[in-house]
Amino acid sequence: MRILLLLLMSGLSGIFAGMGMGGGTFLIPLLSLFFGVSQVICQSTNVLCFVVLASICFAIYVKDGLIDFKVFFCIAIPSMLVSLFASIFALKIKSELLGVFFACFIILVGVFYFVKTILAMKNKKQ
Repeated sequence: MRILLLLLMSGLSGIFAGMGMGGGTFLIPLLSLFFGVSQVICQSTNVLCFVVLASICFAIYVKDGLIDFKVFFCIAIPSMLVSLFASIFALKIKSELLGVFFACFIILVGVFYFVKTILAMKNKKQ
């Protein structure tokens, strides 16, 4: 049953990732809630999955000429540096506190998209 649930979660995570919503946003809470995995392990597992899947997507996008490398390097280099420090920070704080940070982030993203969607609907009516 555990394997079946993991396969279902990974499939749904892949669907969300493919739709551009971020599969980790789905995968991290489910690993934590259903399997009791610590927040740090959930996020680490998500990063490993992301590296593999992002590498495949990156190769496809490069092959199709869909990467603007000037923009890529302007984003990638600072992102890698910040990721390095954020990873070190995540390892230094308690898993529960990391969970609170993640929950706040998810709530903020949800509120942002809710407001954005409501405003877009209002603008369409006008």
